[in-house]
Amino acid sequence: MCQRRIPVLRVAIDEPWQKESVETIARRFEDMHPDVSVHVDLVSNGAIRSDLYAGESTADLVQLFNDDITDSSRDRLLLDLQPWIDSAGIAALFHPSILQLVRTDSGITTIPISATMKGIFYNKMWFDKANIPYPEEGWTWEDFLEIAYRLQRSNVSPGEERYAARISFHQEYIGLLLLTAGTYWLSPDRTKATGYANSPEAVKAITWAAELVRKHRVARATQEHFSNSDLIANETGMVLDYWIMLHEIQPHLKGDLGIAGLPHFQGGVRINEPWISGFGISARTQHLELVRSLLYEISCTSNELTRLVTQGFISPLHSVYEEAQHDCDPLRCAILAEMAYGGSLPVSPANLPYFRLLEDFVNPALSKIVFEGEDVKETLDDLAEKLDIELVKRMQ
Repeated sequence: MCQRRIPVLRVAIDEPWQKESVETIARRFEDMHPDVSVHVDLVSNGAIRSDLYAGESTADLVQLFNDDITDSSRDRLLLDLQPWIDSAGIAALFHPSILQLVRTDSGITTIPISATMKGIFYNKMWFDKANIPYPEEGWTWEDFLEIAYRLQRSNVSPGEERYAARISFHQEYIGLLLLTAGTYWLSPDRTKATGYANSPEAVKAITWAAELVRKHRVARATQEHFSNSDLIANETGMVLDYWIMLHEIQPHLKGDLGIAGLPHFQGGVRINEPWISGFGISARTQHLELVRSLLYEISCTSNELTRLVTQGFISPLHSVYEEAQHDCDPLRCAILAEMAYGGSLPVSPANLPYFRLLEDFVNPALSKIVFEGEDVKETLDDLAEKLDIELVKRMQ
């Protein structure tokens, strides 16, 4: 007698700290569906992406980040979930501003489980000592500079290694300034850098940032990434960094911690860069109905995973956001409000050719500008030329 084969659903996740939670959900799903087995595999995000593109992925559900979502949607490696979302009323479960960030020309192929952005953390004590108001909604980089001047004068004595502001000369952070100036390192289709990385808007934005350090001396020269020690140690009044660090900073500064949205240049666009993680269904799945049910349990309910990610991220789900009492936290509410200004999803670390391109070429150029005082226009022209050469190699 032939035995009936039990369907096996495979879930590929990238985050080790989330695996136990996903395993718990998987075991509960098996209890609800006794004839189904769920395997949770820990796979690097780079391997998840490359396996999808090589047609070698055995996963039914895949965890994706940022432009992995848009690229996989564009290339039809994931199933369009829009009809299911519409018929099941799933959109009503989510904050519209976050769900909109995963919407592509192909519909919605990924259900988000976490979201964050970068923005300004500030120490209210610096502002109070300077007797100036906290940053206002819709402020500009010109406002930022004026505030930094006043914070520096009122809080820092001559000879002290303390600064009013910190904006890292790392490609991710300076890239945010470029976005708010209406440009970026590469063209939207990522085929050229000339006219973007060295555009007049880029030169203006990076000159502004360099002068913050080298001319106005209200910020220190740094290429730090994902850092908060200077803010916690009261060595800096304002920093631009990942809001995911809120849960690390808040216990130290308590009520003295403030958050403000990303400034923009006068005449520029108010925009911010989201960081999104979510799960999509592989176009190769053989168990669509079961996989959709599993996706719903993982991404659309209050569970071990969706509650876990609230430690640092904003929950896309209304119910979990309220369950974590983030709706009562002004700082979390400020981050959620900023999601309405989210632009295109940025390059994911899994998209290694483009991620390494920015890391390997943009960061050294920025280092020359901020540490050595190299001419901004000349450095950006040279950078754009080098990026174009590398882009041609990648397209061959």
